[in-house]
Amino acid sequence: MKFGVCCGIDEAPLALSLGYDYVELGASAIAAAEDLGPFQELPIEATNLFFPGSIQLFGPEEDAYRDYAPRAIERVASLGVTLMVVGSGNSRKAPEGVSQGVGEARFVEVAADLQQMAARFGVTIAPESLNRSETNVGNDLGVLAHALRAEGVAYTADLYHILYEADADGVVANMAEQVPFLPAHIHLADLPRFAPEVDDQSVIAFAHRLRDLGYSGRISLECQRPHPREDLAKGLATMKALFSFDDATH
Repeated sequence: MKFGVCCGIDEAPLALSLGYDYVELGASAIAAAEDLGPFQELPIEATNLFFPGSIQLFGPEEDAYRDYAPRAIERVASLGVTLMVVGSGNSRKAPEGVSQGVGEARFVEVAADLQQMAARFGVTIAPESLNRSETNVGNDLGVLAHALRAEGVAYTADLYHILYEADADGVVANMAEQVPFLPAHIHLADLPRFAPEVDDQSVIAFAHRLRDLGYSGRISLECQRPHPREDLAKGLATMKALFSFDDATH
């Protein structure tokens, strides 16, 4: 298991000094950078923020992503990154009048196209569900994961978005429905989107589900950090306590 954090390049040195194995940076920032030198010095093992806000997957410019994506994937892959999360709520938001089914199908179609582009670079595309305050496409992780799987695309399980979209007690009782099969990547935060507590029952249920699935990949803390050093340290301690599955107590 590897433990990382979603952050900007400026916060990466602090996170790494506290013991994180890797950092997860924004793909759109890497794609836009004039110089990749500062990124090459960091252990970047995953990216998020795939699309900049200017890219729209619906409407008259809906195919513009095909000009952006290959270059973004190639630049990210040149840094040794092998997994790219696709959240990008603004880009994938369907306009009024587009049914949920059509919106979901379009997003899955784009994800499959991205995976074809990424395959030649050895990169896995792993979209995540987002909550309804951020977008109206891909809000139910279980539904999205099955739709992606049918097209040969992996998925990211983000606990914050899972909790936001469902009653907390219901999530604990039905975690297998929310995380139906092995994800490619994990994002972690509690419901207010802070570093989770080690006794948070929702986080514990999530950890147990991943253990039962045999998950052994990366887990990235993705949370608000009003006190960066303290919050980063707390998040890493929680992840190590709950997600180190070789420890018989968990």
